[in-house]
Amino acid sequence: MTADTGLAGPADTRVMRIVHSALRRDFERARRALTEWPYPFDEQRRALAGHLLWMMDFLHHHHESEDEHLYPLVRARNSSAWTLLDTMNADHRSIAPAMDDLGAAARTYRDSAEHRPDVVDALDGLTGVLLPHLAREEAEMMPIVSQTLTDAEWRHWDLEYNVKPLGPIDLSDQGLFILDGLRGRDRTAITELVPAVPRWIILHLMIHRYRHGAFQRWRTSEFSSLKTTLVGRQEFATSASPQQIWEILADVTRVGEWSHECRSARWLDGATAAAPGARFVGNSRSGVMRWSRTCTITVLDAPRELGWVTHGGVCGDNTEWRYTLEPSEGGTRIVQTYRVLSMPMWFDRIVWVATPAHHDRRSALHSDLARLAGIAERSGPREG
Repeated sequence: MTADTGLAGPADTRVMRIVHSALRRDFERARRALTEWPYPFDEQRRALAGHLLWMMDFLHHHHESEDEHLYPLVRARNSSAWTLLDTMNADHRSIAPAMDDLGAAARTYRDSAEHRPDVVDALDGLTGVLLPHLAREEAEMMPIVSQTLTDAEWRHWDLEYNVKPLGPIDLSDQGLFILDGLRGRDRTAITELVPAVPRWIILHLMIHRYRHGAFQRWRTSEFSSLKTTLVGRQEFATSASPQQIWEILADVTRVGEWSHECRSARWLDGATAAAPGARFVGNSRSGVMRWSRTCTITVLDAPRELGWVTHGGVCGDNTEWRYTLEPSEGGTRIVQTYRVLSMPMWFDRIVWVATPAHHDRRSALHSDLARLAGIAERSGPREG
């Protein structure tokens, strides 16, 4: 990014709107990840907390650059802007405590998942004061900046106080954070600020680092390099009652009666029935492949919800499976969901080649629910 002293026209301040949009985008992503099931698991939780802390640092320097360098220049040139400049400074002071609150909540959440509600509260508190400020800055302050400063002066401020203080990695991270999801003229407005060689490095090499980090915190397909399907959902309606289904589902030793892949299971550590923290080992088969996974029950709300997490050991893969039994007028709606919590790239490729049945599991998993329902229906009427 270079300041061109020949750019004597009004400052092109659209970059401010683009930067604000990046902040709004990731605040929205964070809130969705924190409030919509499935909630972040350990790796995602730590990555998400780290990103929120990074955003607080980014926002702090963003405000500092405005308060100490951009707005004093506007104040010296344009006395009619003083009242609005005072408002901008007051906004920044009122936003700072909310930023500190979110930073503190993110640190505790990074260490323990039980602090997730605290992060949601702190995030709502920050966006409640920050978003109106960003909108006012774009609608009211930036037109005045454009009238007061030349584009050369605007670019000089950006170069001296937003770019030069950063190292190459930090500059790449910030640039790709801003570029994430941009299209058309907005994307061009950002990329053209970077000289050709570093621009190529950022867009073709450093982009892999950014995508990896984005996948860790958001766990969405747009950033995934895995072939494995990350999430799945199936449901099946049955005339059986939730209690009838629960008696089969919660007895993991009966899984071989209805699962197309998990052929048997046994309790571990002396457990004899489903309970939070109880462990069992399941033995599975798909084609010529055989494997076993130790599982820990994480959710138990009889007869409504059962969930467990599989542990891949040296393979490093973990998956959460959850079953919800929803009473209906005609019986029960069984809802099965799964999400891949972790999957190393090397193991993902092995699974893809060795178990082609996993390329699309929807039909097989739906048939599992049909078999589970059929067993429950044949068990006879029960109160529940």
